[in-house]
Amino acid sequence: MKLTITFYDSGIKKHTSKVSSLKNVEILNMVAFLENSFVLFLKKNPNFKGVKDVSFSLTLCGKRKIQTMNQKYRQIDKATDVLSFPVFDNLRPDKKKIEKNLPQVELGDLVICKNIAKSQAREFNISYEQEVIHLAVHGFLHLLGFDHEVSSKEEKIMEQYESVLVNKIYKKMKFS
Repeated sequence: MKLTITFYDSGIKKHTSKVSSLKNVEILNMVAFLENSFVLFLKKNPNFKGVKDVSFSLTLCGKRKIQTMNQKYRQIDKATDVLSFPVFDNLRPDKKKIEKNLPQVELGDLVICKNIAKSQAREFNISYEQEVIHLAVHGFLHLLGFDHEVSSKEEKIMEQYESVLVNKIYKKMKFS
């Protein structure tokens, strides 16, 4: 299985992890670590049996753009850290399997606010890259159908998956 994350910074530049001209090597490395970790996670998911290609987009943007999107799509007029726009309602490994697996699956779109990620990184005393990874993992789980806002039980389930994925990525990237 191959996972491709198409990366946009402020909606201006488009990059995939395969592009060598990306100037920000840290972001390129981060996207590659996310792809590798997410593929391992998806390979354990029965909904992805036989799937050869998986993709989604990841956009880093400013507060004004994410606030506009949050208002338009969620009717919440404030900036947020991450928004997820899934293509499918449920691709969770712990729920009913979808009828037929496709050879290619587009998961949807993630949008992360750079300003809020920087602020939260300072608040949690971690690097900006670590916070972006955490938000990307959180959003990725939403793309699969996890939703912490449904109930406290669902919140715990999502937090467990999130914690495992984030910790695996941090160890691979040698964050302390």
